[in-house]
Amino acid sequence: MKIQPAVLTLAAVLAGALILALALPLPAQDSQPRQQQPPPQQFEPSQDQLEAFASAARQVQQIRSKWQTQIQAADSAEKAQEFQVQATTEMVSAVQERGLTVETYKAIATAARDNPELAGRIGKLIEQAH
Repeated sequence: MKIQPAVLTLAAVLAGALILALALPLPAQDSQPRQQQPPPQQFEPSQDQLEAFASAARQVQQIRSKWQTQIQAADSAEKAQEFQVQATTEMVSAVQERGLTVETYKAIATAARDNPELAGRIGKLIEQAH
């Protein structure tokens, strides 16, 4: 079975989005118990947001690839952490330079993970940008 290049690219992009999401600090959580919240509305990004996401995702993937070798080759945990911080800073800048917030970027990545049709649309946008 041959896997389409767009599928591989999208998988790498979503992995990069997840890495970016995990690298960012989480907002402080309340110690108060929360009321049962309704399920979140499904996020429907605009075409402009999808195009910005595709561009940002390609850049995030390139940044991740660039820093991954340095992080793995770091001679100490502190140096690896320093490289990770620099990589995350570059990724956040790449997302913001394309007019998206990190939260919107993560929301689109999550929506694409949960919606194959949306993932396919993003994959085509990424392919067209090559």
